[in-house]
Amino acid sequence: MSGVSTEAKVGIFVLVGLAVLAYMTIRLGSFKIGGPEGYEVYAVFDQATGLKKMAPVEMAGIQIGQVEKIALDHGKARVTMLISKDVPLAQDVSALIRTRGVLGDKYVAMEPGTPAAPKLKDGQQINRASVPTDLDQVMARVGEVADNIRQITESLKVSIASPESTRNISEALANLRELTGSLKTVVNDNEARLNRIVTNMDRFTGDLSDLSSDNKKALSETIKNFQIASVQMQKTIASLNSVMTKVDKGEGTIGKLINNKQTIDDLNSTLASLKQVSKKIEKGEGTIGKLVNDDTTVTKIDDALTSINDYLARADAWKVFVEYRGEYVFKEESLRSELNLRLQPKADKFFLVGVVDDPRGKRSETKSYKTVDVDGVVTKTETTGVTYNRDDLTFNVQFGKRFWDLTLRAGIFSSTGGLGADYYLFNDKLKLTLEAYEWRKDTNPRVRFAASYDFWNSFFLSAGVDDIVSDDGNTSFFMGGGIYFSDDDIKFLLTSAPSTP
Repeated sequence: MSGVSTEAKVGIFVLVGLAVLAYMTIRLGSFKIGGPEGYEVYAVFDQATGLKKMAPVEMAGIQIGQVEKIALDHGKARVTMLISKDVPLAQDVSALIRTRGVLGDKYVAMEPGTPAAPKLKDGQQINRASVPTDLDQVMARVGEVADNIRQITESLKVSIASPESTRNISEALANLRELTGSLKTVVNDNEARLNRIVTNMDRFTGDLSDLSSDNKKALSETIKNFQIASVQMQKTIASLNSVMTKVDKGEGTIGKLINNKQTIDDLNSTLASLKQVSKKIEKGEGTIGKLVNDDTTVTKIDDALTSINDYLARADAWKVFVEYRGEYVFKEESLRSELNLRLQPKADKFFLVGVVDDPRGKRSETKSYKTVDVDGVVTKTETTGVTYNRDDLTFNVQFGKRFWDLTLRAGIFSSTGGLGADYYLFNDKLKLTLEAYEWRKDTNPRVRFAASYDFWNSFFLSAGVDDIVSDDGNTSFFMGGGIYFSDDDIKFLLTSAPSTP
């Protein structure tokens, strides 16, 4: 190199630099000598915002070509793509313009079509082309949602911040605090009674357990009876086999009857007579013939049978429910018992008949009149007295109609006219009841609220407040439970009960 001139060294350096520059240009610009290798296809999109020339075309995350040209075609974007000749595209392929990441560049994604479909050729159009929701549309919708949220929060702020709303919230919290205090006082005052109720319930469940044990014993005896009956049935079948053997041999009265030729001739004669009778019936002769061949008679009989079937179907559709509830009334320190029979012809209506033993008894009013003569002026005074006969039973006769989860009742409540409503929750497990009866002009009616919950099969617990708006100071809490049976349960108990030999 010592014999090479400085000009020659500079020339060699420049040539090497140009060669490196040409290589980098070919690598980075995807320049290919001799023309493009592949085939061109195009797709028409509604818009191609952000898509640039030379953008990659990918399928399953792998580049299979690039965008060659973007032009306007009748108000839409026509995108021409160069696809590698090693990647054939089906005619039902889908082209979508997507974004790489949130703020990335746009590219064309190909979703493969049916493998057995014909392939696209050079210059053909991709018929399935669409642009999914872009970031601008998403941000616009987010802005609308944010505006809606802002309007809702402003409305809530105005509603809650008003003096009336603040006063209502304070009053509600105060009422809730008073209610919890009252409930705590009631529970503390009646702790002993509640313990007795729980003890009674424990004894009751124990009695039920003993009853189930007795039924298990009866079931074992029933199975033994079935075993004895099966042995007797085997003996009966053996006896029948012996009788049939004797009949085959011609022994006994039946054997002689079957094997005697004269008997067979008599039977043939009888069958011939029956054949003649049947022919007369077919011709419509005689009473039976007219009955069989007259369509009017058959139609009447058919209608009568249809009416009988309809009547039996309606009678079978009736459901019967029996319910008993016992509730301890804290103010009266006594038990209130109620036994009701509910007759239900349809799923949404029923009739209720029952008897009530109320510790307050039946309310009655008496009027007395007193005449006073003062200095020749006669004054008549009327006095009204109220008495409660605790030994009298009262009665319920009501009609009910159910509307979805709400049931309305009207009729006689404890021997007085009244109205009632029942609201069901949690698949009819929880029932809220409101009743109003004993309507009078001089005082408020007797309003009763109760909540009952079915906790196990046919058993339920109940609690509530009686005579809520009483003017006589008769308002009282009560708590208890009960049991109810349907007609299916009653049939099961009657059929499964052991019989006395």
